[in-house]
Amino acid sequence: MARAPQIALASLLLALPAAARAQASGILLSRHNLSLTGPGNIRATSESQVCVFCHVGHGGLELTRNRPEPGAAYTPYASSTMAATPGAPLGASRICLSCHDGTIAVGQTFGSGRISVANTDAAGAIPPGGARIGTDLRRTHPVAFRPPAVPHVVSPPASDPVRLDRAGYVQCTSCHDPHREDRDPLERKFLVKPNRRSAICLTCHLVPYWTTNPSAHQASTAFVGGAAAGVYPTVAENGCASCHRSHHVAGEGRLLRPIASTNDGLCLACHDGTVATRVDADLAKAYRHVDPGPGASAHDAGESPASETHRLPEIQPSAPRHVVCVDCHNPHAAHRRTAQAPDVPGALAGVRGIDRNGQPAVPARYEYEICFKCHGPSANQPGNPTAPVRAAGERNLLRAFAPGAASYHPVVAPGRNADVPGLLRGLTPASHVYCGDCHASEDGPGAGGTGARGPHGSTNRFLLERGYSTTYPTLESPGAYALCYKCHDPAVLFSDLSGFPEHDRHVQSSENGVPLVPPEVGDHAPCSACHNPHGVSAIAGNPTNNAHLIDFDVTLVGTSSLGQRRYTSTGPGAGSCNLSCHGVDHVDRTYARPVAKAFGSGALRLRAVPAPAPRRPE
Repeated sequence: MARAPQIALASLLLALPAAARAQASGILLSRHNLSLTGPGNIRATSESQVCVFCHVGHGGLELTRNRPEPGAAYTPYASSTMAATPGAPLGASRICLSCHDGTIAVGQTFGSGRISVANTDAAGAIPPGGARIGTDLRRTHPVAFRPPAVPHVVSPPASDPVRLDRAGYVQCTSCHDPHREDRDPLERKFLVKPNRRSAICLTCHLVPYWTTNPSAHQASTAFVGGAAAGVYPTVAENGCASCHRSHHVAGEGRLLRPIASTNDGLCLACHDGTVATRVDADLAKAYRHVDPGPGASAHDAGESPASETHRLPEIQPSAPRHVVCVDCHNPHAAHRRTAQAPDVPGALAGVRGIDRNGQPAVPARYEYEICFKCHGPSANQPGNPTAPVRAAGERNLLRAFAPGAASYHPVVAPGRNADVPGLLRGLTPASHVYCGDCHASEDGPGAGGTGARGPHGSTNRFLLERGYSTTYPTLESPGAYALCYKCHDPAVLFSDLSGFPEHDRHVQSSENGVPLVPPEVGDHAPCSACHNPHGVSAIAGNPTNNAHLIDFDVTLVGTSSLGQRRYTSTGPGAGSCNLSCHGVDHVDRTYARPVAKAFGSGALRLRAVPAPAPRRPE
């Protein structure tokens, strides 16, 4: 007796035309066969008809629908970057949701009453789980809208299995064929065609940079396992599904996979060394570029200077700050191309920035434009209680690095000073440097290590790649100022070739290489006592008093007896100080670079030019 329905169905299939037979066999072998003979766990206890759960053969009902109208109110999908506004589900999507929202019994029909179905919840509905979408549609792909006329969204070609309904709306049936489960033999889920390399997604979504760079995520052949595992074996084959889901996503909007509860958890599911370059170790260091901010997702893809809800740069000092992976990385665009300063390298491609004029850069062309989003004109930049307290001070690094600044490290523009003694590794006064040349992991490629590239985290203060002491006193050593010595040769800095002939006395506590024993009060001063490594803006200083990055640490450098704390540049390698330092009152204390004279067989011997005695106040 148990085999009778199966025999009847087999006979029916043989009597159908080939096309109809293929469709009928598809539904029979799928979990949408809710009859007694269905292969799934949710199936009728006695009903042998297959189509009756959704359709009636006659009666004139809309779309021959045998499902009752959903009575639940739905919360539609929304996001800050979506041009369309989805409404309440309609058409085919309402039929699908009449089961999949979990509010109506699976066996409830118009014409056949309520059919008894096993393995449902107490009300006869789909039990909680992957098939139950619920009524909050903010965590599922939007339906019931016409594709907007925007550059990155297109309607599917007429010949494509992905399709809109007759009214031109996206519906559940745009991606799902309810009559066949296995068109994608790995993912199944009633997809209209295989979704390897996101073939379904890319039918409508023209993702910028995805194929043109190509994105590292689009091309990666890395195998995926563990929490990051997808249906397909590699990142490239999983495509969009490496990070996105169509249903049951992590938060409202973006359709992100619910791998972890933190903002960066999705990225770190792969970037923990199991699939891709390890970054999580850097983000656990004492000094790190991570601040999740408030809420379930601090970053919003709609952030911009014009946004009313997600303004960036911030204009209110009380506005919350955040740092998450996607503030600096565009996962659709990032690729492996290297670059030279100041150009954006591939890892930072496709990210919004702020240019040196304070205007939006979409996308950023230069690395510093990405940094300026948070470290430029933002009104809510916090102070760093461990940093030197500067006489001029400038938190807005857009102004500090500006080509018109009093002095600056050459991040935005080449340096103006044509006389920079002791530059290393092919650097010249016309060179550019990256922010990431200084701010990076101490075990990253820039430091000769194998860790991740970039300013993710460091064991050094201020998220620096190498040692840079700002405390007094500091015994000079290759490690104490390793960051400075990455570009500046200490053998030159502490010799008569230096632009300031008393570098050695102030930093090394020596004269002409001979240690002062004991050192005088104020010797062993850090480089930061006089120099601000970022720059001094045209608002905070001027090229005469703040040349050569001179911006005194006021906790170490006091005012002179005239009440002044001032440096004055009087030309290349010459200047004067009016301040109090190492226990000595400097009132227009002058210095000049030594001059060279011939010695022996053409060699050069350097002779110091005596500085005038300091003028004492009367």
